[in-house]
Amino acid sequence: MRSNDVPAAEAGNSVTLVVRPMPVGPRHAIDRLRNRDRLESIVRLRAAVRALDEVDVSGWDDTALTEHLDEISQTLCAIDAQLSRVADAVRARGFRIAEPLAA
Repeated sequence: MRSNDVPAAEAGNSVTLVVRPMPVGPRHAIDRLRNRDRLESIVRLRAAVRALDEVDVSGWDDTALTEHLDEISQTLCAIDAQLSRVADAVRARGFRIAEPLAA
């Protein structure tokens, strides 16, 4: 006790214990990190969808499309491979990938 602290009994105060509920969710730092990584992965997947929403090659002329066809093809194949990898990993765990119901 520091010299400027007054014991509770001398100050006339009673000691009150506050019991707080245990926090809901991961208790260990590594679990919190894993949870954050999972959430960030979902955010990145959603960002990829938004980025693809912004791609519209219908307005490109044939010359521009021809000039970039190799790069577009490589990129689309890479996207397809990564989507297949993620989907296969989900299915390998016994889960089904279902399309969301139309509103």
